[in-house]
This record gives sequence, structure tokens and C-alpha cells, in this order.
Amino acid sequence: MPDWSIKIVQADSGAAFVPDLYGAKPGDALQAQQDDLVTWNNTTNDAHQPWPSDASYNPLPDSQVLPRGSATYLSDVIPAQGSSRPSYDVAQPAGQPTTWTVHYCCKLHPAVPSERGTIVGTVPATAGG
Repeated sequence: MPDWSIKIVQADSGAAFVPDLYGAKPGDALQAQQDDLVTWNNTTNDAHQPWPSDASYNPLPDSQVLPRGSATYLSDVIPAQGSSRPSYDVAQPAGQPTTWTVHYCCKLHPAVPSERGTIVGTVPATAGG
């Protein structure tokens, strides 16, 4: 499965999450498949933490995300000029939908609209299917 990087870049209102794809811009969703790995590369001078949110980008409570390593946990705090740890495995949610969306925001700056993003996950087609 592929590995994907989302860059955290300086923006007018703080920072912005940009999928590291040709022509991508802030607000674009990362298209990934089940079990792809996603990391965030912080190119700013501030710490950030990708955190799962609801569809309105309200951060989910710790009780729905922790502990580290759970299926919904995205990343530890990413220091300035650092990379995320651990990698996020695009896991198929309960109910086994074939397509799903992971909304996230920066837990340290949840009110900054540019510090929000989405990952659209899909189940890969099976060989011969």
C-alpha cells in the first residue's frame, strides 16, 4: 500500500494542511485506500497536531480517540520542522463502508479554518473482481 504525506505549510491565518500531490492546494482531500499510511510533514515554526473531528471540524473528545495507536488516532504533537509519529493507517470503520471520510483539524489550533483537512478512504478493488 502507498505511503502519503500531507504538508503543513505557513498560511496567512496560521498554517494549512496540503496533500503532497501535484497541483494540490489547501482544502483538497487526500484520496487514499484502506491500509495506506499517512504522515504529516510540518514545515512551519509552530507545533501542530492532526486530530480527528466531526464533519463540522469540531475536535473529537479524547475518549473517542485515545489511546495512541487506536484506529482513530492520527498523530502525536508534531514539533516545528518535524514529522508526525506514528504513521496513520487508513482503517476501514465499523460497518465496513466501501468509502468513508476522515475529517481532522489541528488539536492545538481548532478554530483556524486552514488547519483542517479530509482523507477519503476507499476499499481497493480485489484482483479479478
